[in-house]
Amino acid sequence: MFTYKCNIKIRSLIKIYLMCYTFNVRVDDYMEKQRQIKILSIVALVLAVSAMTLGFAAFSTTLSISSSASITPSSADFAVKFSTSQTSLVTDAVAPSSKTTGITTTNGTIVNSVSPTLSNLSASFTSPGQYVEYTVYARNEGEYTAYLNNINYLGDKTCIASSGTTESLVQSACNSINITVTIGSTTYDDTTPISSHALAKGAGEAVKVRLEYAENGTPVDGSFNITFPSVSLVYSTVDDSTMVGKVVRVVSGDTNTPGSIVVIGNEQFYVFGKENGNVKLLSMMNITLDNNPIQSSSAGTTAFSNSSSTYSGSIVEEYVNNYKAYLTGMGANILFARLITKAELEKLGCNEDDYTCSNAPSWIYSTSYWSGSAIGTVDVWSVRSSAYFDTYYYDTDYGLGVRPVIEISESEF
Repeated sequence: MFTYKCNIKIRSLIKIYLMCYTFNVRVDDYMEKQRQIKILSIVALVLAVSAMTLGFAAFSTTLSISSSASITPSSADFAVKFSTSQTSLVTDAVAPSSKTTGITTTNGTIVNSVSPTLSNLSASFTSPGQYVEYTVYARNEGEYTAYLNNINYLGDKTCIASSGTTESLVQSACNSINITVTIGSTTYDDTTPISSHALAKGAGEAVKVRLEYAENGTPVDGSFNITFPSVSLVYSTVDDSTMVGKVVRVVSGDTNTPGSIVVIGNEQFYVFGKENGNVKLLSMMNITLDNNPIQSSSAGTTAFSNSSSTYSGSIVEEYVNNYKAYLTGMGANILFARLITKAELEKLGCNEDDYTCSNAPSWIYSTSYWSGSAIGTVDVWSVRSSAYFDTYYYDTDYGLGVRPVIEISESEF
């Protein structure tokens, strides 16, 4: 009995031992597997983070900001003006700084409404080799560095014979009388390249305008008067040498393709059609509502009119006319300035029945603005940035701005 019981106990102990051993082995195996999983997870996480870091680094190396991006400042923040003083803004009459003895001249007039302009330039020449020179100063009164991009000559040169002088000789001599502009050490005519010419904030530089009868010019048998175009300097927030000799430029596409982009100074427009040889342009943004308007993403909104739904005599017409004057001051030959019509919007894809412009190009409804078309005596058609196309009463500000259309002869491009 004792042996049997002992064998039972021994067998039981062996069985328990084997069970414990097996359990421990399985526990050890389980723990080892868990440890391996943790190690693999950590390795995977490190690799993932490394991949993300490399990916971000690669993306960062390709991300760039164009140095030629144009700033759209307010008219108060960007301003270059002519002055008779280099150190302060003085707009007195500009007497000739030098001239040939004996010739009669006029004093120049400074006009600083848009671009700095010197006007009323004339002289009474009698023989080749004569000249008159005016000196003014271009002063940067704004908050940005200004770059000279173009010199515009506004108007025409005219030569008028004095009493007793042969007209044909005067007109022949007129071809040898020229106007040049000297800034620093460079003398510019209407084809001279302009590049990297910066005017720092608060700085002033001399601008010499010279009217000259060439030494080899045609002699005349008497005196004659010559009137020159006004001289206007075009400054911008970016250095753009392509502006020389071109006030109106196509920068994307062409004048035949809707959506092509045209630039006048810093102002950008979409081509949307042609009519009677004129290119029709829609401003890229709404214009600011002041006497010196520019396109701006924060242009402001207005009622259409305070008297009727007619465009003529309306509030918005005044803003459009101010904008036309601004562009003309930069040397652009604007034939017409107005608001886009309902018919033009429908031709571009807007639909009166569905009250939407969603089928039109997206730039048509990139801003909210009044059209120039009325329905009845009180309602005026409009476009919203949601692509909504509908009418509103003329005398209330519905969050709609002014987005001008200008027409320019195709020959200007």
